[in-house]
Amino acid sequence: MYMVYRVRDTVRIPPSMFGMPLEEAAFQVLTEKYVGYVHPDMGIIVAIFDVKVGEEGRVIPGDGATYHESEYSVLAFKPEVKEVVEGTVANVQQYGLWVNLGPVEGFAHITQLMDDRVVFDPQRKALIGERTRRLVEINDVVRARVVSVSMPSEPTMRPRIQLTMRQPYLGKLEWFKKTEGRERSAEAEKAA
Repeated sequence: MYMVYRVRDTVRIPPSMFGMPLEEAAFQVLTEKYVGYVHPDMGIIVAIFDVKVGEEGRVIPGDGATYHESEYSVLAFKPEVKEVVEGTVANVQQYGLWVNLGPVEGFAHITQLMDDRVVFDPQRKALIGERTRRLVEINDVVRARVVSVSMPSEPTMRPRIQLTMRQPYLGKLEWFKKTEGRERSAEAEKAA
């Protein structure tokens, strides 16, 4: 889930940025420092915006930088268990697939793809249902449910996200769009 947080912090502006407008310099410093950082409460910080900086700064002896009180907004992604997500299949292996969810990838084990025995096709790099012939390969858009999230202890590591696509209306988007179309056709025939 994406969330926006308002944060108050002290930002260090190095001497090399003294010629820049203060808010622009603070934006660059904060972006370099925090974007991609995994905060234990907020999740993965995706973007910094709406930076406000106090004009008066402090100087610490021995450090040529100035320190300014700041307030800024943070866009963060923190996946929640039972959340439904959509993404693009980034990689397929014989034991499962990775789904790009934006700032992070989630993993769906081969047993969590569909209610069918799944086999790996190494030539196509695809996973195929034996009975249903449903196919999932790289660049397919899928919908999945988050079943487990493991946040890392180090702020530079990525969370581990486990996904399932074995529930109704989950999986490759084409699978249930075709089903919905058939259900609507059957309802239209009954009405006629």
